[in-house]
Amino acid sequence: MIQFQNVSKQYPTGQLALYNINLALTTGEMAFLTGHSGAGKSTLLKLIAMLERPNQGEIIVNGQSINRIKQRQIPNFRRHIGMIFQNHHLLMDRSVFENIALPLRISGLHHRDIRRRVQASLDKVSLLNKQKANPMMLSAGEQQRVGIARAVVNKPTIILADEPTGNLDPELAEDIMRTFQQFNELGATVLIASHDHSLIERMKKRIIVLQKIIH
Repeated sequence: MIQFQNVSKQYPTGQLALYNINLALTTGEMAFLTGHSGAGKSTLLKLIAMLERPNQGEIIVNGQSINRIKQRQIPNFRRHIGMIFQNHHLLMDRSVFENIALPLRISGLHHRDIRRRVQASLDKVSLLNKQKANPMMLSAGEQQRVGIARAVVNKPTIILADEPTGNLDPELAEDIMRTFQQFNELGATVLIASHDHSLIERMKKRIIVLQKIIH
């Protein structure tokens, strides 16, 4: 499903974010990515989502070498990936429903299908009663759930989450992780970057540790 073969990433500033990474995630696996700040967790997720390109090595996603994907093909590739950030980038001038509907409108889906998909997504994160609300009126945990609903509304086969529980209290954080587990049980491959060791150990899933590169 996801393979890294001798992958390295260096930013134009000279910062070496990842060096010679070899990694394999099987279809339908749920795993956690951990390591010190600056170890390259966010970079690794961005490489899978093609928000960044590697300097060397090969990345294979769904049997396809993404090194060979052209710029114009990236939007189509990303339709199979749901990406959740710690900062959920919600549009505060639009309702919860409109925030989640956005990727579907971009895809050109019929409004009936959009309504059905958005409501199913909200139902999965227990926010169906908040679809008309403005995101500013929601708690931090609810906003994070809206971000998750938007990421999964396209029914992605891969879900990537970058510190999705970083701003939440322990109870909410556990709740969010259980939500990811439910998507995994429905067949999605899930990779979550987190520094919350006690929480990820309780999830009893594979833990991948990135080491910070010392120059």
